[in-house]
Amino acid sequence: MKKNFLLGLFMIMASVSFAQKPKKLTTGQFGERKPQDVSTIPVTKAKSIDKDYRVGPFIKTQPLTTVENEIILQEGWKLQAEEELKYTGFQISETSYEDNSWYNATVPGTVLTTLVNEKVYPDPYFGVNNTLIPDDLSRKNWWYRTEFKVPADKTEDKTYIVLNGINYSANVWLNGHKIGQLKGAFVRGKFEVSDFIKKGDNNALAIQILPPPNPGIPQEAHLEDRGRNGGQLCLDGPTFISSEGWDWIPGIRDRNIGVWQDVRVRFENGLNIANPFVVTDLDLPDLTKAHINISTTVNNTTSKVISAEVEAKIEKVIVKKTVRVAPNSSTEVTFDPSEYKKLNFKNPRLWWPNGYGAQELYTLELSVSKDGKVSDKKNVRFGIRELSFGLTVDTKDQQNVRIDYNPIADKSETHFLDNREPRKELQGVFVPKLAEGFDIKDFDQGEDTHLNPYLVIKVNGTPIFIKGGNWGMDDGMKRAERERLEPYLQLHKDANFNLIRNWTGESTEEIFYELCDEYGMLVWNDFWLSTQNYNLVPNDYNLFMDNAKDVVLRYRNHPSIVIWCPRNEGYAPDYLDTELSTLVTKYDGTRFYQGNSRNLNLRNSGPWHYAPDQTFYTVKSAYGFSTELGTTSAPTAETMRKMMAEEDLWPINDVWAYHDFHWGQEKYVAHIDELYGEATGIDDFCRKAQFVNYNSHRAMFESWNSKLWNNTTGLLLWMTHPAWPSTVWQVYSYDYETFGSYFASKVACEPLHIQKNIESGYIEVINASSNDLEKATASVEVFDLEGKQVSTVSKEVSLASNSMQTLIEKNFSKDIKGVHMVRLSLKDKKGKVISVNEYWETEEGGNFQKINDLEKISVAVVEVSEDANYKYFEISNTSSTPALNVKLNALSASTDKVILPAYFSEGYFTLMPNEKRVVKLNKANISETIKVRVTGYNIKKNNVSPVF
Repeated sequence: MKKNFLLGLFMIMASVSFAQKPKKLTTGQFGERKPQDVSTIPVTKAKSIDKDYRVGPFIKTQPLTTVENEIILQEGWKLQAEEELKYTGFQISETSYEDNSWYNATVPGTVLTTLVNEKVYPDPYFGVNNTLIPDDLSRKNWWYRTEFKVPADKTEDKTYIVLNGINYSANVWLNGHKIGQLKGAFVRGKFEVSDFIKKGDNNALAIQILPPPNPGIPQEAHLEDRGRNGGQLCLDGPTFISSEGWDWIPGIRDRNIGVWQDVRVRFENGLNIANPFVVTDLDLPDLTKAHINISTTVNNTTSKVISAEVEAKIEKVIVKKTVRVAPNSSTEVTFDPSEYKKLNFKNPRLWWPNGYGAQELYTLELSVSKDGKVSDKKNVRFGIRELSFGLTVDTKDQQNVRIDYNPIADKSETHFLDNREPRKELQGVFVPKLAEGFDIKDFDQGEDTHLNPYLVIKVNGTPIFIKGGNWGMDDGMKRAERERLEPYLQLHKDANFNLIRNWTGESTEEIFYELCDEYGMLVWNDFWLSTQNYNLVPNDYNLFMDNAKDVVLRYRNHPSIVIWCPRNEGYAPDYLDTELSTLVTKYDGTRFYQGNSRNLNLRNSGPWHYAPDQTFYTVKSAYGFSTELGTTSAPTAETMRKMMAEEDLWPINDVWAYHDFHWGQEKYVAHIDELYGEATGIDDFCRKAQFVNYNSHRAMFESWNSKLWNNTTGLLLWMTHPAWPSTVWQVYSYDYETFGSYFASKVACEPLHIQKNIESGYIEVINASSNDLEKATASVEVFDLEGKQVSTVSKEVSLASNSMQTLIEKNFSKDIKGVHMVRLSLKDKKGKVISVNEYWETEEGGNFQKINDLEKISVAVVEVSEDANYKYFEISNTSSTPALNVKLNALSASTDKVILPAYFSEGYFTLMPNEKRVVKLNKANISETIKVRVTGYNIKKNNVSPVF
């Protein structure tokens, strides 16, 4: 993801000329040409390797739900390296072939996933186990094989094998016949097998997986060198380009090749539905009317003309159309609301991003029939919502023209912007120009000219203040089951985030988008290109576009997807940019094609390192829309113990560096030591690190809050989500533990929020919601280190939706000496607390080491109530000493092990002497009796509640 500081400066200063190309391929661009010096590869101090140990998370997957015209092939898969075999696909795909010596394969799954599950190799996520796995897994062919039975009563005319995702390329065989081939990680394959399938009998399916031709050579990170950010594998996009290794993930030994999505047998009667599309159009600003346009392709795979009846059903609304489809051809069928009046919905249930409303979803049931018999059917889930975008463009005659771009109103089939020669507006900020053939009069004039030149995302006409983060990859080994991913989305929702960036498209799969739909996460979706003038571009543009087209057609019904972007940190090459922008305009037409993930109507990305002086964010960073801003977020000691051996935990060493704590973390460690005292071990370091994690992450979001809709429009962390057990860019752990950075983000991103301006110390109230705030009460309390209240003040506040107000122009702690806490709170007109924000501070140049002298205390936990969704616990401090960084975990009453995920409403807060606070626990993942463990900066060990 990142380069070193000097290269970063170069990129800021360099021309953004669209056609600019590097003069010379560097090691950074091309990756390694020879294996790494063995002396620099990280080594564990552990005496043995346990192949049985697994890092987690430990999940129970459920069988995929099939539909009546499909069979999902989920069981009985086998895997073997081609070099171990003597036969070809003709023999391997016969039912008589013996595969008893093959590995039991995990499908969906990668080659490495199977080999780890089969205990051929240890868990690559623990310690430096990954270095023990041979890299030639990515340089050999592999075979997957399964046998299945088709019921004899399947009377449909046509049978197909459907592959929903392989990597990198595949040859497919059934019952001794080669039925097709597939290439690219993101394209579907559908192969007719009507002449080869055996109904009522066993069938054998064999899939030969071929690796990418340029897998590259990973460099293992250590304290002196973080390795390369990609390399030769970028030549093979569309694939998982980060699998060669980046500064947030090591090289995955198989490069995630395999049958990583499901395989199905599909039955049809000569007609099928392809690529259905639902477009929802509101009469903005009126939200009480929605016009639903439905379109689909109907294919006739027979040699006869067919009169086909197409039916579309949305809840109680049913519309039908009869069309004649010529032999072996296709026709486009459209249900236009101007013709089909039932598709004009009154008072529709709208889909909103998290924090702005509910995530209402509808299901379109689409079917095609001939002679009264259904031949094919598809269900399409969609949301009624409309996207628009505020941005700044140049014309031939005028600069800095603010427009409100609504893709639905744009009826052209080419992109309206020319990104080839953008104009520099500010350092690192550029403005595109209107493309030839477009007139500025064709666009609505933007009223938010004070936000020039920055991008604004609007949903249902409402500007959305973007708060979220980047996902480099859902899982480093592409284990993308719903059961694994859903807790991450729940954590994002609870943290008040509203957008996830799918960095270089590494998380492009159905379940990711489904969950984003359900949890209200907008998706900024990149394609598979990384940094311009640093990473290589794909060799095969046509392959790239084939995969890109299928991705757009396949996922365009998801309301969560808001932006298609060609590349991380740069512009796509000329040909690809033209093709991609035209593709998005022609086959989607409801979203914005953003030509660059930074600079273009955006601020520059970064920095990604820890900033000891947090005014840096307000003074130098907080402007515009940032798609990447990051800092270190070390885990808890308990999390660290899950990812490496006890011998490797302390002091910080190459095993830490292998888990991303490499070059660039010195300031972070030094500042922890300076503020809280030099760490004495892993527990002490991680305990202190949570303070720094909390303050730094809150500072980033609150610096953007301070300029809400003044000149800031959105902030994405680099990163919110770790692809594997990491030590740096994240707000929670790989196995769902929440850090100080998580609860800081949760507080700073809450829709109704009170905060202290980082630079001035003034008190500000933020309303980043859809509703006005009326007659609320804001309070400021200052406490000394002993917990005594030094001062307090309250003030009434009313605040319109989507606005910010400086409420009190006074820095209450400016003249206070020593360590103290400023607590801000906001209550609604009924007295309900809606925001609490606590700042531990000291005088300028001071430190917090006096907190190390606080008495170790215990706090009590009592369950006070329970409803259908939550348990409510009262946490009370009956001592005379403040309890700092109070954190709760749920423990299994039977095993005393921590239950993860566990969704507590608050964490890393302070309880003053004789204070109580009610914290709620979401029961979603709690299926047994529990205890509640309380940890904190000065809380005694084993502070565990009775059983609840």
